[in-house]
This record gives sequence, C-alpha cells and structure tokens, in this order.
Amino acid sequence: MSVEELAAENARLRALLRDAGLDARRLVQRQMQAADRDYQLDLAGAVSELAASDDLESELRVSRAALALSEERLAFAVEASGSLGWWDWDITQDRVYAGETFARMYEVDPTVAAAGAPILDFIDGIHPDDRAFVGERIEHAIATAGEFREEYRLLSGDGTVTWIYARGRCYHDAQGRPSRYPGIAIDITERKSAEQRKDALVELGDRLRDLDEVGAIAYAAAEVIARALGATRAGYGLVDHARETVTMQPDWRMPGTASIAGLHRFRDYGSFIDDLKRGETVIIPDVTADPRTRAMSDALLGLGIRVLVNVPIVERGRLAAVAFVHYDRAHAWTQEEVAFVRTVADRTQAAVARVRAEEQQRWLNGELSHRLKNTLAMVQSIATQTLRNAADLDAAREDLVPRLIALGKAHDILLAGSRESAEVTDIVTGALALHADGVGRFAIDGPTVHVDPAVALSLSLILHELATNAAKYGSLSQAGGHVSVVWAVDGAGEDATFRLTWTERGGPTIAPPSRKGFGSRLIERGLAGGTVRTEYAPEGVSCRLEAPLGG
Repeated sequence: MSVEELAAENARLRALLRDAGLDARRLVQRQMQAADRDYQLDLAGAVSELAASDDLESELRVSRAALALSEERLAFAVEASGSLGWWDWDITQDRVYAGETFARMYEVDPTVAAAGAPILDFIDGIHPDDRAFVGERIEHAIATAGEFREEYRLLSGDGTVTWIYARGRCYHDAQGRPSRYPGIAIDITERKSAEQRKDALVELGDRLRDLDEVGAIAYAAAEVIARALGATRAGYGLVDHARETVTMQPDWRMPGTASIAGLHRFRDYGSFIDDLKRGETVIIPDVTADPRTRAMSDALLGLGIRVLVNVPIVERGRLAAVAFVHYDRAHAWTQEEVAFVRTVADRTQAAVARVRAEEQQRWLNGELSHRLKNTLAMVQSIATQTLRNAADLDAAREDLVPRLIALGKAHDILLAGSRESAEVTDIVTGALALHADGVGRFAIDGPTVHVDPAVALSLSLILHELATNAAKYGSLSQAGGHVSVVWAVDGAGEDATFRLTWTERGGPTIAPPSRKGFGSRLIERGLAGGTVRTEYAPEGVSCRLEAPLGG
C-alpha cells in the first residue's frame, strides 16, 4: 500500500470514528478507564518511535494505533449497551460485517457476521410487511450516496416482533461507484410499544362511544388489546362468582386460532380462580410449569394457550368480570403491558355498565307504562264495582278509599323490592297494617318467597278484603279475636306451588253471606293463575289460596 493510500485510509477511518463518536460519546467516555492497558502501551511505543523519526509511515502507525484503541472502546461501548448494533457493508464484495448485537437482532450467527455475511442473510430478518419499503430506501441511499434513516420491524423465528431505528450512509469511491455502507441500529421496541398502547386507548375510546351491545363492546376491547400486544387471543368474560363460571363474550384471535366464546368453568383449567376472587391479577408465563395450571395444561394447550394473563374486575367485593390475553408462545410480560390490560378492562367494564344501565332504563320505562295502564284499569274496576254496590256516596267513600290505599301499598312494596318480584312477608304485613290495632291480632308465619307482580297485587287486594270483612263481621270485630296467616311452598322448580291459609278465630259465630258484594267476588277470583277456597265455619272464616310459582 502506498503512502498516499495509507493517508487516505487514515483520513477515512478518522472520519468514521468521528461520526460514530457523535452517537456513542458518553458510552465511550464511561469505558475509557476500563480499556485494555495493552493498547495504551502500544500507543506509547508508537509515540516514542514518532519522536525519534518524522517518517510518515511512523505517523500513520501512531494514527492507526490510536484509531484501533478508539474503535475497540467504541465497539465495547456499543455492545455493552445491549440495544445498539453496528454494521459495515462492503458493497463490492457483498459482505456485511456486524457486531454481536446487530447480528442477534437479525438472527444471524455473530461469528458469521464478524467474518462477513451476504446482505440477504440480514434482509431475511426484516418483517415481511416492511421489506419492500426498507429495500426501496436502501436502494435510494446506494444510488445517491445518501443517508438512510428508518424505523421498521424485525420478525424472529418464534414470532417475536422487534422495532429498530436504523441509520447509515452509503459511500461512493472515486469513480462514483457504491463501495461501503456503514451504520448503526437501535432497538426501539419499548418506545414503539408505548406509542401503540397509547394509540390503542384512543382508538378504544372512539369505538366504545358508539357501541350499545355487550358482545360488540367485548370484541372491540379484545381486538385493541390483542393488536397492541401482538397476542394470539384476547377477550372479556362475565363471571358468576358463586358458581365459578365465566361466559366469554366474542373474542378476538389470530387466524387459525379457535374461539373460546361461551360458558366455561374456571376449575377445568386450574386453580387461579382463587387468585381472581381475591382481586389479584393472574400472570402465568407457562401453563405447563405454573402450579396453578400444570395439572390442567393439556386443556389449555389444546386451546392454544401457552401464556395467559387474567385481569379481574371486582364489583361490591365480588368477581364480576375478567379481561384475558393469551399467547401460544413464550412472552415476557412487562408492568406496562399489564397496566395497559387493566386500563382496557376498566374502560370496557364502564362501557358494559353504561349499556346495562341504558337497557334497565328502557325496561323500567316499558314496565312503568305497563303497570300504569294496569293500575288505571284496576282503579277503574274497583271504583265501578264499589259504587255499583254502595247504598250511598258515604258508603262508597268508606269502601273505595281503603281499597285504593291497599292497592297503593302493594305498588310501594313492588317498587321497594326488586323490579321483577315482591316478598310475601312484605305483602302480608303491608296489607294488614291498617288492622293491626293490638298485640296478638295477627299470627304471621312463612318462609321467604318472592312472587311476580301480578300475584303480588292480587294477594295484597285479597288480604285487604279478608281483613276488612274480618273487621266488620269476623274475628277482628271483637277484642279477643285474632287471625292466623300461614304460607308455604310445595314442590320445586316448575312444579313449585305457593299456598297461603287465612284462619279467623275468637270472633262471633259465622254464617255464609246471603249476598256477594265486590269484595267477596274479588276474593273468589283468587291469585293470578291460581285458585281460592273459602269456608264459613261457625268458629271463623278460613280461606286457602294457591298459585303456581314455576315456569
């Protein structure tokens, strides 16, 4: 090599070191004290030689020794970073010389990369969806002797996606032909993942705003989670805390992955339900190794689940729902990813609660309209029958007002309880409250039973009429009289039957009525869908009511 060529090479290497040092200066400075002392001795010897001779070759040896030392430090600093890799592509020979970090990024053997590997070995590591545009940018840099600055994805053999930022420049020789293409690559996966999670939450908010069905909400949330985290499957399930079951809503999954929508028993897949019921997030890195799932791992693997995360949603101290993410391959979870799933789960639950509240409001509006119509019809019937059988307006007022009060109390009981039923004890005590004028007047006994609104209203009005008759003619008309009201349920399920018995004692001698007024006819009509049997024994009236509870 001539002196001119050595000088040119020296200048080029100095420029390369200077350019590289701009990105790695701090790392180089931190590694200065740890550098190999042998290089220092070599440099010192070369300097001494320069002092003895002004020969240009000696100067070049000094420069090359200093450059070798700096390059060693730079390489050490770059590799020590763990996320910064370097390459130098000899275009004329089609050999890419790269450091260990860069080689591992592209899944190229570091030993091969150090000796020089074809560019195609590295192109194979680029995500198939990104290869076209990366290739175009590389070709442009080669053609123009320009700079390359791009963010793109790498795809490993196990399916792991890595984001990198690559920066390099193509150099042409004196004849204008592409000769070298050096550069660096930085792993930016963490930053890109954070950006994707942020964008995913914005997308989720936009999508949930317009959805009004639980299944659609669950699917939208599942898709957002899965795409942001690169998961195999994701979804949202509604939990029955007592039965330890979960109804999985429509889930998002990768092509070729089966859906798990539907009803599942937690215990069929392990014991992690215990953690969920305590409100703890479940993270299982490998279902075959975790003690909570090891015995049931075959069932999980059969569903394509190697790694799982379940985030519980607890309402009023009970497990109400769960958001889940599945992988069919190894995946190292980060705290940021788990926090992201938790955020999506909370927003999903809020959207589901909104939809349920809207559904309940629509139901209540319909129920209110239905009950109002029925109430007005019943008021009209009571008023008409009462006026028809009354001797005068005063008598009509005396009968009508208590009946309307009894009807109002029955509605109060329905509104105070659940929207679909009323409890019998409340109905009985409410209907008899106007007549409970002394201790021991009523003996009430029976189990906790809920009846539908139609039965509740009928029962309340019948009890009111029985109590009114007892106060006028029966046991409640005398100080020592009393009434026993006892009920029970016979059978179970669709065959269940409600039975209530009204028994009067301690009153005057009773005889069957000579005529039947509206109150008697109302009693004989019985409970909705049921039967009634009234007996007028001399010692007191007995009335037995029956109605089916099943169905």
